[in-house]
Amino acid sequence: MIKGILLSGAIAACVIAAGCGGGSSSPDSSGSSSDPSGTAVTVSGPLDTVESTLSGSLFGPLETATQGTALQGVLVCTNDVVNQNTLDVLNAVLDAAQNPSSASALPAQLQSLLLEMTNNLGGLINALGGSVGCGAASSGVPGSNPLAGTPLAPLGTALLPILQQIQQQLAAGGGSSSSSSGGSSGNGLADLATLVDELNSALQSGLSQIPASSYSEPVVGGVLTTLKTTVANLDTLVDAVAVNNSTAFQSATQTLLDNLLVNVLTQVVPASYIETQAGQPGAITGPIDTAAATFSAAVAAALTQGDTQLQAALSNSALAPVVDPVLNQLLPDILGPITQALAGTGSTTSLDALLAPLTAALSSILGSSNSTCVFASTPLSFLCAILP
Repeated sequence: MIKGILLSGAIAACVIAAGCGGGSSSPDSSGSSSDPSGTAVTVSGPLDTVESTLSGSLFGPLETATQGTALQGVLVCTNDVVNQNTLDVLNAVLDAAQNPSSASALPAQLQSLLLEMTNNLGGLINALGGSVGCGAASSGVPGSNPLAGTPLAPLGTALLPILQQIQQQLAAGGGSSSSSSGGSSGNGLADLATLVDELNSALQSGLSQIPASSYSEPVVGGVLTTLKTTVANLDTLVDAVAVNNSTAFQSATQTLLDNLLVNVLTQVVPASYIETQAGQPGAITGPIDTAAATFSAAVAAALTQGDTQLQAALSNSALAPVVDPVLNQLLPDILGPITQALAGTGSTTSLDALLAPLTAALSSILGSSNSTCVFASTPLSFLCAILP
């Protein structure tokens, strides 16, 4: 697959030309398509197994459990940004490396994915503010800050201008504001990398200004943590592609996959929160951390070994040790209590109004003198405060 160099000469030529495939607002590849479920741009590739597992078996059940609440929109947008858009960037690069004849389409694919990500990030800001989030009903990037007057207001203040800037520039076929001044026209990989740099900088700035307590809230805090790390890791990966640095790309791929899996499985799914409440830190997250590190290292190594090795490293059987502790044990036991706790919140659009019953439900599932531990008679019974 790689033959000693991760990125093909065709991709490198795009970097130098800073224009091949640029100017198109839609992907030019048979592996790209529209997704009627909500995410408008998808790129099929080696990461599909990871994407479908997280989307169908993790985010899907959580979205169902929070249906009709503001939290559902937050989860839908997180799935779109962190899982679908981010891993599709990796899919697009690996597709180009596997098929050098299609590498000229890579900048256009990445441009479309970046546009889609900005739209979904705008939807996430809306969802955090209690408005319509992502999917078919998304209103896209808001013109004003829906988080104004809330503790999360700095996130909207910092992020919305760059989201609006990226949409205007890419929709018009222009490159980044800083790189285009150097005489390059069109959206080559270097220009797109600069836009991702600017996006990450704005996001990190906004997240650094919100209260630290926001990160300790169940689910929502996990979303913020996951978003912060994922976009930073994606920035590093796209930078590596832009300069055709195969070693940096290999390292960035490993880091992105490791952090994304750990954060989604232990932070978005409130595994870390639950084990901390039970006085058992690391009981669930420790094995997941180890398995995710092993999985991501194997994928990174396979990048230089060939298609067969990469497919094996990304197979369901290779992914199972990472996701099974959550998908088969923890998640099924907490969905019912979450659904029940949020059912009484009605049509409220305030996340604050949802966090209190959610927090109470996640505390009560460990058992008390008045309630039975949901993990009793399961492999996770060690989390129970009081066993029946």
